Amino acid sequence: MLGDLVRSLFESGRAKVTKDFEELVVEPFSDPDPKPLTGLVPPKSLADVDSKFVTIEMDGESIVVHYKESLPTTTRENKTPNTDALVCMHGANGSTYSFRYLLPRVASAAGLRAIAIDRPPYGLTSRPPAPRYENKSENGNGNENEPKPNYHRVYTPEGQVEFTLKVMDALGIERAALLGHSAGAPVALDVALSEPTRCSALLAVAPAVFVGEKVSSEDDDKQESSSTKSSSGFKLPLDRAIRFAWFRFLIAQDGPGLNVVRGSVRRQTAAVEAGVTYADLDPETRAQYVKPTKTEGWDVGLLQLFRAGLGRFGSGGDRLRTELPKLADNKIKVLVLVGVLDETTPPALAEGFVEAMKQAGMLESDLQYVLLPDANHLPMEQTTFGVRESFEKIVVNKVLELV
Repeated sequence: MLGDLVRSLFESGRAKVTKDFEELVVEPFSDPDPKPLTGLVPPKSLADVDSKFVTIEMDGESIVVHYKESLPTTTRENKTPNTDALVCMHGANGSTYSFRYLLPRVASAAGLRAIAIDRPPYGLTSRPPAPRYENKSENGNGNENEPKPNYHRVYTPEGQVEFTLKVMDALGIERAALLGHSAGAPVALDVALSEPTRCSALLAVAPAVFVGEKVSSEDDDKQESSSTKSSSGFKLPLDRAIRFAWFRFLIAQDGPGLNVVRGSVRRQTAAVEAGVTYADLDPETRAQYVKPTKTEGWDVGLLQLFRAGLGRFGSGGDRLRTELPKLADNKIKVLVLVGVLDETTPPALAEGFVEAMKQAGMLESDLQYVLLPDANHLPMEQTTFGVRESFEKIVVNKVLELV
């Protein structure tokens, strides 16, 4: 595998060879036994004055969940119990901070409780450790020949669904409008598909939802020699498939995996702090987006997330196409919103998701697709051209349909 990777690096262009070789080969094995990071603090110590915490339990581990909420100041007359709250789920490297403007506006304008939660391993929610096994047979099925998971189940797509529902239970929310941004959108979607009676609406903002294409077996045979089909249904070019396989190999190892995670986040953090990434955000806002990397266990939690969900979050196109009719059957209203300038989850990706829902029987009256002019991947942050104002107004109007 290493030989294939090296050949792939050289074929991809010599300008990137040194950088990629350093990050994918040298750095992961630079420290075979990385020690715990120093200077990190408990998540609660970074809480804001309006931070709230609730504790749930999964698989014998207590998870202290950080959330923010805004409550309506007045009760709407003739309000029906159709929706108890808007529940917002951030994307990768996000947190409740992403919704600091949206929550109070929804509560005030729509008269509805509005909540945002930090999904593990992000934000100020605690990161449960991987399970420890007393003997080889303790892998969930008693078969000592099968590998034991080296991650807590909360980091799996299925675990994120259970986590969300448990938080809703703990907060007294029976039925919610679920808003997911980027990598939070597939979590919101899976919650809606798992428990459709508990979801009145799905608001997918810049959704990282990959339904893929319906590929015939003949097409598969033609592509097998030059590309590999990912779990999302997309066909990966061979060079990317090799890198993907190598990355999965690295993160399965404790030392190299931790080195990869730390190195990647270190570079991302430096880019954010320098204004290379999120260049249109002010320094204070950029600092809030990297704040969770100051908390204990962020690196171990992120490594578990990669192990448990890499290539599966928002993926499984065949499964999604099979289950999407549940949205139509349960009359769940869906809003898909994406920015014209979004390069992270571009409009073509959202359009594929919308088309799949139409094919699943969604009525036009229940499905709204909004292409937001001048918007990038963070419409909740972008003030230029009135993007944030437009984004908030669209969300409020959708929520008003429910109350």
